[in-house]
Amino acid sequence: MPRITIPHSWISKLSKENQLIELNNTVRCTIKKSDIHGIGVFTLRRIKEGERCYCTPEIEPKFYNIPYASLSKLLPEIRELIVARWASVVNGSVFQSPNADQSLLMFMNHQRFPNCNYDVMTDTSLRDIEKGEEVTEDYCFMENATKVYPWLVCDEGH
Repeated sequence: MPRITIPHSWISKLSKENQLIELNNTVRCTIKKSDIHGIGVFTLRRIKEGERCYCTPEIEPKFYNIPYASLSKLLPEIRELIVARWASVVNGSVFQSPNADQSLLMFMNHQRFPNCNYDVMTDTSLRDIEKGEEVTEDYCFMENATKVYPWLVCDEGH
């Protein structure tokens, strides 16, 4: 499998060790089958109230250049996501963070406030979210939400 060719400016400027630290600190969620609807966003670890969830997409792509043997320094669930999505990493390929190789926010399901646990405006948790719990937003916070989601019932002004 050939290596990916990307602009040099997209490769992380951090040291290999700091790339590992960044991934371990920022990869907090993944997508999987949801009991609410289809696919949803789920936590890989506990996220405390007010902490960033890293579900909003990064505007500028960022790739990591970490040797395959060093991936063992990542949390096992993060390493598993990277290897599953970027198999060519075994051959020295660069890869994106699991936060960036799909837009987690696009898979987020709806729950009405106060049952939702995610603030889309700040990319933070509204309350403690336990490991393995689905992350949900209140679609009603979006202006004209019922035009996009006709099944949605929102209160006046919300």
